[in-house]
Amino acid sequence: MAAPSSSTVPHPQHQVFINFRGKDLRLGFVSHLVRAFKRNKINVFMDEFEDRGKPLDSLLKRIEGSRIALAIFSESYTESNWCLKEVEKMNDCMEQGNLVVIPIFYKVEPSTVRYLKGDFGDKLWILVKGDEKKKKWEEVLKSIPNLFGITVDEKSDEGQAVNEIVKAVKTVLLNISCIASQNVSVDPSESSNAGTFSGGVKHKTFGIKQRLEELKEMLDCDKHKGTRIIGVVGMPGIGKTTLMKELFKKWQRKFTRHALVDDIRKTKGTCISSLSSLLVEELLPLEDPSVEDPFEKYKDQLLKRKVLVILDDVSKREQIDALLGRRDWISEGSRIVIATSDTSLISGLVHDTYVVQKLDHRDSLQLFHYHAFGGDPPKKDYMKLSEEVVHYARGHPLALKMLGVELNKKDMNHWNSKLKKLAQTPCPIVGSHVFHVFQASYDELSSEQKDAFLDIACFRSQEKDYVESLLASPDPISAEATSAVKALADKFFINTCDGRVEMHDLLYTFSRELDPKPSTQDCTGQRRLWLHQDIIKGGVINVLQNKMKAATVRGIFLDLSEVKEETSLDCDHFINMRNLRYLKFYNSHCPHECKTKNKINIPDGLKLPLKEVRCLHWLKSPLKELPNDFNPINLVDLKLPYSEIEHLWEDDKDTSSLKWVDLNHSSKLFSLSGLSKAENLQRLNLEGCTTLKTLPCGMKNMERLAFLNLKGCTSFESLPEMNLISLKTLTLSGCSKFKEFPLISENIEALYLDGTAISQLPTNMGSLQRLVVLNMKNCRMLEKIPDRVGELKALQELIFSDCLNLKDFPEIINMNSLNILLLDGTAIAVMPQIPSLQYLCLSRNDKISCLPAGIRQLSLLKWLDLKYCKSLTSVPEFPPNLQCLDAHGCSLLKTVSKPLARIMPTEQNHSSFIFTNCENLEQDAKEEIASYAQRKCQLLSYARKHYSGGLVSEALFSTCFPGCDVPSWFCHETVGSELKVKLLPHWHDKRLAGIALCAVVSFLDCKDQISRLSVTCTFKVKVEDESWVPFTCPVGSWTRQGGGEDKIMSDHVFIGYTSCPYTIKCPEDENSDECSSTEASLEFTVTGGTSEKGKFKVLKCGLGLVYAKDKSKSSSHEAKYDMLAQLSFHETSNGVDDGRPKKKQKTIRNDNIQRH
Repeated sequence: MAAPSSSTVPHPQHQVFINFRGKDLRLGFVSHLVRAFKRNKINVFMDEFEDRGKPLDSLLKRIEGSRIALAIFSESYTESNWCLKEVEKMNDCMEQGNLVVIPIFYKVEPSTVRYLKGDFGDKLWILVKGDEKKKKWEEVLKSIPNLFGITVDEKSDEGQAVNEIVKAVKTVLLNISCIASQNVSVDPSESSNAGTFSGGVKHKTFGIKQRLEELKEMLDCDKHKGTRIIGVVGMPGIGKTTLMKELFKKWQRKFTRHALVDDIRKTKGTCISSLSSLLVEELLPLEDPSVEDPFEKYKDQLLKRKVLVILDDVSKREQIDALLGRRDWISEGSRIVIATSDTSLISGLVHDTYVVQKLDHRDSLQLFHYHAFGGDPPKKDYMKLSEEVVHYARGHPLALKMLGVELNKKDMNHWNSKLKKLAQTPCPIVGSHVFHVFQASYDELSSEQKDAFLDIACFRSQEKDYVESLLASPDPISAEATSAVKALADKFFINTCDGRVEMHDLLYTFSRELDPKPSTQDCTGQRRLWLHQDIIKGGVINVLQNKMKAATVRGIFLDLSEVKEETSLDCDHFINMRNLRYLKFYNSHCPHECKTKNKINIPDGLKLPLKEVRCLHWLKSPLKELPNDFNPINLVDLKLPYSEIEHLWEDDKDTSSLKWVDLNHSSKLFSLSGLSKAENLQRLNLEGCTTLKTLPCGMKNMERLAFLNLKGCTSFESLPEMNLISLKTLTLSGCSKFKEFPLISENIEALYLDGTAISQLPTNMGSLQRLVVLNMKNCRMLEKIPDRVGELKALQELIFSDCLNLKDFPEIINMNSLNILLLDGTAIAVMPQIPSLQYLCLSRNDKISCLPAGIRQLSLLKWLDLKYCKSLTSVPEFPPNLQCLDAHGCSLLKTVSKPLARIMPTEQNHSSFIFTNCENLEQDAKEEIASYAQRKCQLLSYARKHYSGGLVSEALFSTCFPGCDVPSWFCHETVGSELKVKLLPHWHDKRLAGIALCAVVSFLDCKDQISRLSVTCTFKVKVEDESWVPFTCPVGSWTRQGGGEDKIMSDHVFIGYTSCPYTIKCPEDENSDECSSTEASLEFTVTGGTSEKGKFKVLKCGLGLVYAKDKSKSSSHEAKYDMLAQLSFHETSNGVDDGRPKKKQKTIRNDNIQRH
């Protein structure tokens, strides 16, 4: 209810109204509070101060005349009809911005009030009974308690609580006196409400523990002995104030002098100077600290004690200067924390900066659920909807809280309706609270920064250089753009990540809501139009609807994917748009902008007297040339893809600002003479300009051109003589009439000449010392590679695929960077041996009959492609690190080296050796491939013996070759696709490293070409409760590369080794004392590209359990064939069984693969 210190009504700017339940508090807590206000010369009003005989409604007038109201919630608060009327009035005044409300929770939990729990809620329902005011009061009792307030519980010191309330009120009154005509409403966000110097825990927090720990590292008194000043920064609403209050609560007991000064943003003008007095008053027990320089006067006293000072919501550097002065009063070992949304304010002042990040998904969900369900677990039906809400908020705590409050106790229909609104583009920003928080920071931007922010929202996720170029002033020495981007990044309106300018989704929505509505009368603010209904009316492009002035149009962004029919454009439409900077007709649904069918008709031509345009994008422009009155002096980005353009404009125009030009697939373009003066051009995309024959000689002046794309320019014949010193990427792919390549830049890093008519490379190729990629695929006229290619020290990727007439490869010795060499489809007869190679492709070569023995020395080679080398008859020992060998279709291959390769004991990624359709492989070769598979399994088991196993199996090795038998080293085998075995006791002990699987597959029923196939095994183990534990293991696979036709006619053996999943190893821990066998069932299946099982048949299958080996055992077999690895294999003669009975367990020759 309310309170002045005398019966006279005080000046409303300094009046505090107290709303409370009389019988609970009048003679106790409230009486102490009123006396404290009087001692501090604060005028206060409560009901008993009202003149007798006046109607009770006069109290509501007192609320209207007040600037601060205290709502003191207690257990019996909802018994009083009058308390609820007062709090309803307080809420109305607060929403109008005329009142600051501070909730006080007296021996009642905030959540009890907010969610009307227990007796507190029951009493309300009894009071209202069916009254229509019920809903209104319910909303008010959710709104007010959501403000930051002060909790007084059973353990609280009421005297201290009274002091906290007084300090909070004094701070708000200070702000009011400084900004008397300004709204000072309390926001439950970055602004705190009360508790200015000491605050208090208001609501449950989430994600705060980790943040406090990270701050502790920066503040640690043991680690950092001297004075520490720490900055805490982050976007508006991200939770800095909550963090500061929690930090103060945790750290204040470490210091005898401490103060939390919050809501500093609202202290402006002449009142800033009084901040120092407030801080000194809090740090020292003084009667009157109000002197001109309190720091200087009380310096000696201040230096006697270490202090903790937290300054929250700082918005100007002068606020910091006023609060900290010259900082010579700060005792050694003190801690100062400054929280702000502007990093630039603390530059050069702080020792370290902590950036408050957005909440992770888990904390976001918990925070939302807390406010949406009052701390109760959500129902299952609401979980998916909750996920969608959390996704929308993107970790923003204030948005999550406001959404939770709004959706609390609402039904599914309301939730779905809200989510539908949030999914709109643009969607409405969440609640006025979030908007006001953003608005407060936005209002402090300069006019240039405001324009930059709204412009960037139209180009978010673009490269930083691009955005800065669009924002730049025509004045070359102006730093406007760079400074605007940096200032906005410092203030967290944007962030620059990986060279791109990004913006939080909520700030993006906020930017859209800032733009004046089309119906605004006499609008002086510049508009960026992006809703098609604001641009098109009655099938005609008309942005000057609703009395909008042409001069106010700054940007037009028309998404053609939203336009269902053809539209027309009047020739005079742009005449008076002198401030138009951005004109963009695009399609958001097609990244390549090639499928748009929506046509913009220009029946009477077009006048385009625009000078300020920075960005001109027009997808499928019908113009044959840009109008003669168009002035590109400020044009930065020109994009006319799939257009009818033939040449850009008549004469040479000043294009000194132009950096990006994209005319891709403008098939009628024949001249680029209009770009002769574009000396700052950086990227030129002419892909698919099929009429273009050459480039203008004026391009020799483009010293900044870094990217030139002429891909698919089928009429292009030659490049003029020029030296483009900045050129890094040149693409001439598919220029089928281009015959001679002149060296136009020595700084090229990627050169694409594939599909050209080039017959030889220039002799000065050695000058390309920065060249990384050279692609000459399908250059069918090329016959020779110059020896100087070996001088390209930076070259990493060299592609000569399908160069049919290429017969020789130069001897290269010192190319240490070359990793990838593709020679597939060439006539080269001798395989090059380059030590640095990791990927070598020789497929579809009919000349190579054998590989050089030196290939085993290529220790870095991991991938070797020999597909369809139809003259290849034998292969030597392969290098030890080879992971993928593909010899599919080597129809004359008969022999392989023994050993096939020496094996390194490594936990490498999956490796595979493919010999499908090698129909002439001799039996010895097949046995060596099978033996290699066995040794590979053994060494992999050793390398992974400390691996605990995942939840699923992991494929480590596979091979396939023509054959019809399961190799003899498999411990179990059977005919058909199903194998049932009894595994001996302790088969799953901790040494079990993996499972070897084998399937013999018949393709006789497969009459069609095969594009791919996959062999898998479903392994089931029977456990104690008679249930089966299943898991799926890959055995092998094959995929056809390229467009060839393939049939696999004969039977093939597929062998796969997979890690052992946790699900199969866990029984050992549960039944370690039991000695019993285990039933297992394996079913092998083969699927092709059509997923039909009937085309393939599993003839036989096998199982081997692979155990990690003791390194103390040795084997001459391993010593002879494999690399040293501090392990060996033990050959045992005991239990050897040379017979091969079917469906019968057999003894293995090597105890590393277990037989029972």
